[in-house]
Amino acid sequence: MIILASSSATRAKILQDSGIDFQQISFDFDESMIDKNQAPNKYVLNVVRSKKEQFFKAHNQYKNVLFADSCVVCDGKILGKARDENHARKLIKMQSNNTASVVTAMIYIGDYELISVSETKFRFSEFKDSDIKEFIRSGECMGKAGAMMIEGFNKKYIISQQGTTQNAMGLDVRILKAFL
Repeated sequence: MIILASSSATRAKILQDSGIDFQQISFDFDESMIDKNQAPNKYVLNVVRSKKEQFFKAHNQYKNVLFADSCVVCDGKILGKARDENHARKLIKMQSNNTASVVTAMIYIGDYELISVSETKFRFSEFKDSDIKEFIRSGECMGKAGAMMIEGFNKKYIISQQGTTQNAMGLDVRILKAFL
């Protein structure tokens, strides 16, 4: 059994759907203290390393712990989580008729340390304004990197994809399973 050190319901579902036995321990982490003025893969790995450090300060008794985080990159910028509806609209419109990437880092601490960074790249068609309004009204875009929900709103607009959907949802479980 592994410990998922995350409050992400999506990551928990990925593990569950993949048949991995886990226990989830949620904890709050403020990503805003990590400098976004660095390469996306370095940024997201620094977030995960900081999560690991914070978690083990409070929970040093655990073994087999999984940490993960994702960021969305569009037009060379790391998009954070939407602060409000106007910010969500801006983030979503940046992705419309454009290419966006999801960069996901994970660290697994067991008998060994696994560190992985994966990228999934999408080309999207133009988003309909009515769909954007409904997505924002639903609130599903809040709390998501880049206000992106690849298994929901963004899915019908995908023109092309390089990389796995699970990675874009927040966890490259195929790599994790290879080492478990």
